[in-house]
Amino acid sequence: MRAGTGKILVLLFLVGIFLIGVAAAQEGVDESCYHCHSEQVSEFEKSVHFNNNISCTDCHGGDMKISGNVVSLDVMTKNFTGSPSKENLTTFCSKCHQKVTADYEKSIHWEKIQEGRTESASCTDCHGIHNILSSMNQDSPTYRENVPLMCSDCHENETKMQAWYYGIQTDRFDTYKKLYHYKAYLSGGRVLASCSDCHESHDVKPEDDPESSINPANLPATCGKTGCHPGAQNAYVYGGKVHEGKSVYFFSIDVKTLVTYFYILMILFELIFTFGLIFLGMSSNFRILRRKNHD
Repeated sequence: MRAGTGKILVLLFLVGIFLIGVAAAQEGVDESCYHCHSEQVSEFEKSVHFNNNISCTDCHGGDMKISGNVVSLDVMTKNFTGSPSKENLTTFCSKCHQKVTADYEKSIHWEKIQEGRTESASCTDCHGIHNILSSMNQDSPTYRENVPLMCSDCHENETKMQAWYYGIQTDRFDTYKKLYHYKAYLSGGRVLASCSDCHESHDVKPEDDPESSINPANLPATCGKTGCHPGAQNAYVYGGKVHEGKSVYFFSIDVKTLVTYFYILMILFELIFTFGLIFLGMSSNFRILRRKNHD
């Protein structure tokens, strides 16, 4: 009886495995990867890559042509590379995105990675790993209106941006929000100019680089792009500041704003005090004159 029950349970288990394999096959899931990486495969199925018939092996290598539903070591043969490091990630992406990768490899982000500073932004830091969405998708971090928040993940991070490491102030998103470009969005409109509109998407260079889009000599061309300010060649654009001065916070209080209001109040107090003294002086002189005339 027990032996018969055991055989039935084993049979049911095998049938269950078979049905799972059939269901996976019907959904178009790569069974060999899905057995161990179900979360990653589920994310990948929602990505723009999956919708363009790109498979796991296109990025990771390996052999997908295995027989049956049982996971085989054969899948990890034939140039299987697994998870790429930031140093060789561009080799993966350049298989399909040659132009974009070439632009990225000219950027300050790639330069820092080559120097061993792996905190610098790579393809996956901006686009995601398996759940890569089109930049036209509102849920994508590279969607135009989401770009400032995406960039702030690094550029608002004190650890990554500390002065002796990169020398970049950590208030770029905070000061960007004070500009009309972003205030229009907060007022119910759309983002007029996002980070990538000024700094470029992949070929990001520092301001002192002669080829940088934000180099003072190149600002007229950057601001004068189609859809922005065509023909902008005036001195204000050429030499104007884009980000406001650095904000300092103390217990969630904007110290810069606090100091500004303090000085405004001090100036008003001094003016009132000064005019008050003048008024009292004039009143005293008037009383003295009246007494002299009365005597």
